[in-house]
Amino acid sequence: MSIRSLAQKGFALGLSSRCSKHSSRASSYANRAISSLRSAKSKKDINQKLDYLIEGMSNLSNAVKEVSDSVTPVAKMNMASALLSENIGDLLNAQTAEIRGESRR
Repeated sequence: MSIRSLAQKGFALGLSSRCSKHSSRASSYANRAISSLRSAKSKKDINQKLDYLIEGMSNLSNAVKEVSDSVTPVAKMNMASALLSENIGDLLNAQTAEIRGESRR
């Protein structure tokens, strides 16, 4: 396994963990929203119904926020991959040429 591959996997693993946390939180909020909205449906009292609707919408907005927050680690992962691919590839090519006694001019 090359150095480039190890570096990319290391960055991907770290950022993947952040994405998974956001995804887990988003699912939890979405499930709470579903529960609250179902409870609102069954309530007869208008005040209770409104309270459950508000709670459901709040949880739903939190779920959307968590999904939105998961985009940044994915973008960073893609950026790091592209940069590592380019920079480390050039460095490895230069080292290989040096080892072979070739000049890269």
